[in-house]
Amino acid sequence: MDQNNEKQPQWYENFLNEYDYHNPKTGDIIDGTIISIEGEGFLVDIGLKRDAVVQTKDLSKLEENYVSSLKVGDVVTVFILGQAEGDKELQVSISKGIEYASWKKAEKIMGENTIVNLEVVGHNRGGLVLKFDNLRGFLPFSLVPEIQSIRNPKHAERVKKNLMGSTIQVKVIEVAQYRNRLIFSALAAQEEKRSERLKELKKGQIIKGRVSSIVDFGVFVDLDGIDGLVHISQIDWKKVKHPNEILKVDDEIDVKIISIDVEKQRVSLSRKAVLPSPWDTIGETLEAGDYIEGKVTRQVDFGAFVRLPYGIEGLIHISQVGYSSSQDPKTAIKPGETVLLKVLEVNPEKKRVALSMRQVPLEKQIAWAMEDVSKEFDSFSQEISQDDADQNDTSNTELEIESEETNNISSDNQDL
Repeated sequence: MDQNNEKQPQWYENFLNEYDYHNPKTGDIIDGTIISIEGEGFLVDIGLKRDAVVQTKDLSKLEENYVSSLKVGDVVTVFILGQAEGDKELQVSISKGIEYASWKKAEKIMGENTIVNLEVVGHNRGGLVLKFDNLRGFLPFSLVPEIQSIRNPKHAERVKKNLMGSTIQVKVIEVAQYRNRLIFSALAAQEEKRSERLKELKKGQIIKGRVSSIVDFGVFVDLDGIDGLVHISQIDWKKVKHPNEILKVDDEIDVKIISIDVEKQRVSLSRKAVLPSPWDTIGETLEAGDYIEGKVTRQVDFGAFVRLPYGIEGLIHISQVGYSSSQDPKTAIKPGETVLLKVLEVNPEKKRVALSMRQVPLEKQIAWAMEDVSKEFDSFSQEISQDDADQNDTSNTELEIESEETNNISSDNQDL
């Protein structure tokens, strides 16, 4: 008699039944090995007396590149869809197994406080949708630095569209698989990157940066993860009325770090500090005997300092303050006034320019004063012309109103 057809002994059936008692339950996660790839799906060995089946419907939920890369012998994590009963196949899901692994990965990343790079795949009224493995996570607009400060809805919409398809650095701040909640923060990632970058920067360091924005009081420069401020007084040696006279957004410039406030995460920069000093070339542009305008910056016991057009300061000694000896040096000038000066000495080595009001000839004082009067007259004439134009507009408007009222009265009278 063929032994293969003989009835198995009772102890063997008992063994199989006992083995079935340890069958996995619905929802269990198990690692298995692919043992067969067929048109209808995969067979996976999960260590039971029967193999598990992954249906093509489940495979269709996965990315094609991933499915095509799988081969016999690969280990995959599967989710038990239901217990096998009788001759029914044990159904498992690779997609849910991967989803489970993704949730665990998200928890691990959140616990380790790690920054990750994720793709923006969509957005809604409240925020951006990010792809995390085969999961979709949510990034609120309030936690997106590029958007949170925008008040114009149309501008914000343009920024959102530009972010589509881009990669953004974020941190995981909430994982709740049972609620299907996966929340990210780009702001938290930025703050950590800023803190790390601050530790790398050193006072006195000269570094290249990109102008990220321009404001009335200076420019902000992106230093690869953190913005520093170049105050308007530190843009150039010469007086700058507005930063956009010299710089524009996206300009790459060299700057020197003059201070770092780690607590407030502020970096103060100077562009002027890396430019050639005007003292290096002042001897070629200014010499003793020249006449020049300057603005009084401050008064001291021994005279007054004056800012010159070349971005340097000169000194009027107290004995040279005032255009005549009868003037009191302490009241002859005050800070903010523009004065005509004669250059007495230029000493680039000692960074010193000696100036005099007293030695400016009377005819030059008169000519300079008349030039100022002419400028003031031209400015006044322009104001008068503008006032006349405004007055004419007002008069014409009043005449139009009066004419319209007259026509209305006439029309009413005709009606009567």
